[in-house]
Amino acid sequence: MNFRRSILNGAILAAGGISLAPVASAQGLVLEEVVVSAQRRVESLQEVPVSVSAFNESTIRKSDITQASDYLVMTPNVGFSEDGEGGSRSVSISIRGVSNITLDGISTANSIGYYIDELSVGSVAQGTINPQLQDVERIEVLRGPQGTYYGRNAVGGAINITTNKPTDKFYLEASVNAGSFDTYGAEGIVNLPISDRVMARGVFAYEESDAAIDNVNPTGNDPSYEYGTGRLALRILPTDAFTLDLSITRTNEDEGGDISVPTGVVDLDTQSIFGIGAHDAVDSGQGFYPHNDDKIDRDTRELNEKEFTIVNARAVWELDTFSVSSITGWLDSSFDRVSDLDGIPFTFGPLPLRRVNDYGAESYSQEIRLQSLGSDTYKWTAGVFYARDKFKQDNQIQILPDDNPNGEALAFINRNDREFEFENYAVFGEVLFNMTESIDLTVGGRYSWDNVDASDIDQARGPVALKDSVDFTDFSPRVVLRYIPSDDLTVYASASKGYKAGGTDVTGGSRTEGVKYDSEELISYELGVKSRLLGSRMNLSAAVFSLQWDDFQVQTDRLEDPSDISSAISTTQNADSASAEGVELELVALLVEGLTASLNVGYIDAKFDDYDNAVLKGETNGLPNVIDVSGEPLIRTPEWSASAALQYDFTVSNFDAYVRGEWSYVDETVSDIEAVGSLVGETVNGDPFNLPKYPYQIDDYNVVNLYAGFENRRFRVAAFVKNALDEDYYTGTSDNFGAAGIRVRPHYREFGVKLTYMMQ
Repeated sequence: MNFRRSILNGAILAAGGISLAPVASAQGLVLEEVVVSAQRRVESLQEVPVSVSAFNESTIRKSDITQASDYLVMTPNVGFSEDGEGGSRSVSISIRGVSNITLDGISTANSIGYYIDELSVGSVAQGTINPQLQDVERIEVLRGPQGTYYGRNAVGGAINITTNKPTDKFYLEASVNAGSFDTYGAEGIVNLPISDRVMARGVFAYEESDAAIDNVNPTGNDPSYEYGTGRLALRILPTDAFTLDLSITRTNEDEGGDISVPTGVVDLDTQSIFGIGAHDAVDSGQGFYPHNDDKIDRDTRELNEKEFTIVNARAVWELDTFSVSSITGWLDSSFDRVSDLDGIPFTFGPLPLRRVNDYGAESYSQEIRLQSLGSDTYKWTAGVFYARDKFKQDNQIQILPDDNPNGEALAFINRNDREFEFENYAVFGEVLFNMTESIDLTVGGRYSWDNVDASDIDQARGPVALKDSVDFTDFSPRVVLRYIPSDDLTVYASASKGYKAGGTDVTGGSRTEGVKYDSEELISYELGVKSRLLGSRMNLSAAVFSLQWDDFQVQTDRLEDPSDISSAISTTQNADSASAEGVELELVALLVEGLTASLNVGYIDAKFDDYDNAVLKGETNGLPNVIDVSGEPLIRTPEWSASAALQYDFTVSNFDAYVRGEWSYVDETVSDIEAVGSLVGETVNGDPFNLPKYPYQIDDYNVVNLYAGFENRRFRVAAFVKNALDEDYYTGTSDNFGAAGIRVRPHYREFGVKLTYMMQ
């Protein structure tokens, strides 16, 4: 399906991602003003010179936004993949072509900043964090480098989540929900004003669900899940000028096996080890996707268990002419995983294999920031930052007994212990000068020093640790020229640099010393306009941008000896250059009283410009697969993305009610570097190299969601149908080794209802 036809389908719903309620004013009905904290100040979305998509509390609730994919699909030029590996909430994110191109390793800094209440929470035990979203005030997705305020891990942008803080009013909320696949849950919120100066707020949530996927093997288990999370927050006001916010969040996510089914297309490593072709997968009788989208046959009991603890202390002291902010945070996370590596019953395969991962991470950070207050001539910000992230990994590939796929391992094909430590110091600042009444200039930057320590103990080589340490420094400037000729129009032009520290590879193979790789650098140019139209009944934002990368980091996992599964090795390459050019449009309009529509459209051309030595898995004629992917697209970066929504708010008796429809379109894309290789047809090591395009290339898809609800002061009822047209699609491929083939995560039509009682 092409993009034009998809737009016509979406027009049935009108347009876009963000619903804004109309409000009455002296001028009549207007759209409610949206505020954001993208620049660490509370500012109007229509005036901030940054490309930002903001989702307010009302939209989060009425669109049943519970995880990252729910709002990412409604944001232009933002891509993501869900392969189901690591649990149903596992997600990998790309913003304007910038993402972590990794295959399960933790040897590079993050490319997307992830913040909750100004605290960086991106350094977790495995993959990308996908936090629970109960009692959230606002979600902001910032596109483009955000180094000045968000640091080294915001090359492509940042996700900024703001939770509701304790207030001086009593409030109680209790909810129960039910949905498809025997999903049941409960949530609670209580706000307690302990005194005029001390307030507390508590949030908890629990949900359990049977999986949409059924494991037919009695010795295995279904990928059902059980989630629990809680947050306790305190707001203390020692004086009128001093605010202290303290919070602790604890989350447990216990899940069975991966939410994925086999495709019947065998990956390159499996082909090398078992000596089979791409289409010689073993079918135990259930079939392959798309003919089979809900059955698996895995004999090993699998699990994906994640735990997070986040402690956040934020203090703000407002003086006469400036404020002092301190953000202190601690994040502890773990990820335990057991997976059926061969992907089939042991009676069908030559070697019963099990993969076991035990990951842990601890992160500490401290930021102190000074900001000016009240000046009409200029505004300034200055700050210092420190962070230390520690990661530990225990990886095992086990051979199991033929008569007991859940027994003790007979032998270890691969067993290693890895440790990584990242330490970052930074100084940052920015000054905004009002050059005239309508023109201002912002100049800022961030100086960073990074130290990366890595070690690996490979039990196959003996208990001798391979260690290495490297340092990097960088200065990333930002310049913005903004023109505001009236209250209804903002035009800006910006140039900024993004930076991601380099590192050292010490993992696997016959290495006797670390292999260093360079820092990744990105230059971004953006021209944008934001305007209020039709008497503030329409908001329009548009931007064009150009990105240029040097030393683009790409991590590949491969076998040093293509015939030996124990020779796994991680390599981080620097593609010489890459680029992206694109355009974005966001439109919100109040059509008539109560009827709000919005439209988001993104187009991007993102590709590797010079990358002629990409190393993929597998081998050809006994040699590693090294191919030229110059000119091929970047991963998780659909050329076109669009979303549309239409919401009608009305009153029935004493209830406020709404109906809402959403449509989203995502163009075809690829989700990993091996998939990029599937686009290339060339000769490798003397033989033609032709990976099958399915399932490496992900087809475009359209999704329609429907919502309805009503509420008064005491009760709220909300219902949804997600994927209402039952679109058959998947959003990512998993790099699973296994004789059943590469796995994908299907998506299904889902129904749900939520009942809420409120007391205030």
